[in-house]
Amino acid sequence: MTVYSAASALRDPRRFLREAFADVRRSWEPAKHLFLKNLRSQHRQSLLGYAWLLLPPLASAVVWTGLNESGVITVGETKVPYPLFVLIGTMFWFVFVDALKCPLLDLKSSRDILGKVRLPHEAVMLAGIGTVVFNFLIRALLVAVAFLYYARLPGWTVLLTPLVLFSIICLGLAVGLLLAPVGLLYDDINRTLDVALGFGFLITPVVYPIPKTWPVSLISELNPLVPLLLTGRRWLQGFELPPSPGFFAVTIASFAALLLAWVFYRAARPHIVARL
Repeated sequence: MTVYSAASALRDPRRFLREAFADVRRSWEPAKHLFLKNLRSQHRQSLLGYAWLLLPPLASAVVWTGLNESGVITVGETKVPYPLFVLIGTMFWFVFVDALKCPLLDLKSSRDILGKVRLPHEAVMLAGIGTVVFNFLIRALLVAVAFLYYARLPGWTVLLTPLVLFSIICLGLAVGLLLAPVGLLYDDINRTLDVALGFGFLITPVVYPIPKTWPVSLISELNPLVPLLLTGRRWLQGFELPPSPGFFAVTIASFAALLLAWVFYRAARPHIVARL
């Protein structure tokens, strides 16, 4: 039986870190089973199944292409056909959204299991990361079909895409883990998150090139997702090897933020379990 104490776990940092990494080591096997279980049940009661992973980016491409061609909006020049531009952008955007929401949603859906079984919370999170990567691979198939349709081939820099994937997942998980302790107790966080992500989609250059006029450009400069998104698009399209300015700084900061968010969550975990 696992006993959670109200005393701060950070009073003994060495013990805290030793137990934390021990839980990670114990989490790989149950995480694999949780991932497969979630994969089987995720779309079991859906007629379209995994097609739901493809419909949002496909719908975005159709809608934004229609708005652009009709003159309702003007997105400017893109180096690849605009529908392909939108598909690539939305593919990376949904990686961020899935990574951000997975700690809260997966921990909430596993609340009964965590209360009855001695299962590290990290197992649920690792299973969620597996789902994020799986969803990315499914959407990447749609992007690959679009490349073939437009008779284009990505350059060798497509091999660097996993680094972009890692960076975006770290950024999303860091934010998601920081919100999870409060979000597990209050549903307002999840509802507010949906609104914030809808607004975030509009101020992030997902379906339009990065703006160059001030003050609109200032938003892109302050948005940590922008250098990751631009680098992913650049490498996938095979244009240039150097990443977008700020890419490595944001990657390192995101990884550091993820570690700090993990420590914060583990420190808050006893209080969360007591109130669930």
